[in-house]
Amino acid sequence: MSEKPRARSAKVDGAAKRKKPDVALTMRVAHEAARAHEGREIVKAGELVDIKFRSGQSPSLAARRTLSLLIGKAAGDAWKDTVHRITKRELRGEHKGNERIGSWLDEVAAIRLTLPTISSRGRTAIERAGLFALLTEETEEGDDSWVEFQFSPAARRVFGDSGMYARLNRAALLAFESKYSITLYELGSLLVGRKYDQTWRGTIPELRAKLGIEGDKYRDWTDLRRFTLEAAKAEIDHLAHFDLTWQEKRQGRKVTEIELRFLLKEPDDMNEASRECERVKVGRKARRQKTVETVEARSSALRDRLMEDLRPESPGDYLGDEIPEF
Repeated sequence: MSEKPRARSAKVDGAAKRKKPDVALTMRVAHEAARAHEGREIVKAGELVDIKFRSGQSPSLAARRTLSLLIGKAAGDAWKDTVHRITKRELRGEHKGNERIGSWLDEVAAIRLTLPTISSRGRTAIERAGLFALLTEETEEGDDSWVEFQFSPAARRVFGDSGMYARLNRAALLAFESKYSITLYELGSLLVGRKYDQTWRGTIPELRAKLGIEGDKYRDWTDLRRFTLEAAKAEIDHLAHFDLTWQEKRQGRKVTEIELRFLLKEPDDMNEASRECERVKVGRKARRQKTVETVEARSSALRDRLMEDLRPESPGDYLGDEIPEF
């Protein structure tokens, strides 16, 4: 008589259901975003959002944007040992030619990760590694010319293990005009989704490292605030789904620490910011500063001034009622 198969225990079934997925949360979310939003949303691992640039390194706006576009193109497959491809047209955005892409890629290739790790003999250590194992640019200038890229083993481990992420609006990334704006936008997108604390805290040197401010640039706090935080706030408040504010901490008269706070907008304001990201760049600064004048308003003002200039000093001086239209 053959033995009856043993019934599978509930404990075994429960363990099977709780089997750990191949990759952590960030790559699963990135995969879903790529499928649902067709490239309009980029999911970036929090570890890469929170990266600090090396001393003396300050990637340009285009380089910071390029890194996020490469990550967005790889999407949920960024953790895999495979080659990804993106066209130069996708990378250059509104720029008409491809001549600058090589310099952007050089800057991106120089960005390095600093990660806590364990040495080969079991001691705590710091791993320093580049982001890319491969970064190849085709030399043809057509729109379908592409860039091939493959992330380094260290970067792939970050992607595969990451459980925190920022959802980035691709249109917003392309709309920002300051490299500090794009860095704080990514940081805000990471923190604003937190349930309890949407605040970044750090010393002034840590803020400088976070933003990638070169050498002695903006050593005076007034300049640092004006050209980085205030400039970024103007753009972020106009284009992002959240607002940026901050609080300064002082020792005497010297600012020693800063708290950056990211606050979600009301739904109507979020929708308006999203619409602004899709509008043409021309006139954006005027719209942000609310100094936009319509053609009709200018014509009306000009007509009123002409009417005033033609108004007779006395009824006998009146020459007619013809006022030109504009």
